Amino acid sequence: MPDTTGYPRLAELVRGCPGGAAVEIFAEPPGSTQEFTDRMRGSTNVLRFFNSTPLDTRALLAARPARVLVAGPAGTTVDLAAARAAGIQVYDTPGLAAETVAEFTLTLMLTLARRLPTGVGGGSGWEPAAGRDLSGRSLGVVGWGRIGSAVARRAVGIGMRVAAWSRSLDEESAHAAGVQRLELDELLGSADVVTLHLRADPETTRIIDARRLALLRPDALLVNTARAALLDMAELRRRLAAEELGGVALDVFDVEPLPADDLLRTHPRALVTPHMAWMTDDAVERFLAASIAFGVRGDDRLVRRLA
Repeated sequence: MPDTTGYPRLAELVRGCPGGAAVEIFAEPPGSTQEFTDRMRGSTNVLRFFNSTPLDTRALLAARPARVLVAGPAGTTVDLAAARAAGIQVYDTPGLAAETVAEFTLTLMLTLARRLPTGVGGGSGWEPAAGRDLSGRSLGVVGWGRIGSAVARRAVGIGMRVAAWSRSLDEESAHAAGVQRLELDELLGSADVVTLHLRADPETTRIIDARRLALLRPDALLVNTARAALLDMAELRRRLAAEELGGVALDVFDVEPLPADDLLRTHPRALVTPHMAWMTDDAVERFLAASIAFGVRGDDRLVRRLA
């Protein structure tokens, strides 16, 4: 593991995984491309954490390990085209934080609905803030992958009525999950809370545009723990400033870190968190354990080949 930056307890968590003792760990970032190359040279497997800085492509091609194992979703961690051209196999471990992100999404929904930030901590007054119940209200889930379906299960568990839309969701699957399938525009116009769980691709970029944001009820709550590219962020800010939206909770943004003077940081109906929905030691251990199990024992049940 040529660089363990990217998560505070990464080296410790690697050592705690079965097979972790077989991983050579470098605790400090390499000082140069040559040092990065030297750390990887002679290795069969290079283990890389997905939240670390992107792997130096020049160093990778110079070292030419047989495989790169990304603990977590690969994202932009590895130059897949360069690795493929060089015959270097790349694997990642996707989906192992789905339940983690679903828990966090529900946390944001509850926190926003109960106006918790206004009632916690500082302030000179001691005034309770009246929120709203979620039990008995409707949730619209946009996207029906591992995370979206996990959020739906949790919402049903607290008494919400759930509708969902996805390009891949059919009536039979929705019925089996105990949710109603609606077309996207109808879902947006009818839900008390909308939560986004789509991948960002050319078809979903700004799928919630100005027209669709206008479909939301004025008191609706909008939650996004997926990708900022799904939303027209400028229009979202405008509608929030104009009090045309009940509230918004975001873990992803068009600019990260979010500037200190951004409306989303200061508006009383906005709840923002610094891209941390996936971030628990439990999830990181799952990423690492799956990668190490593959690298040490060849257990490929939780990995996916990308190149």
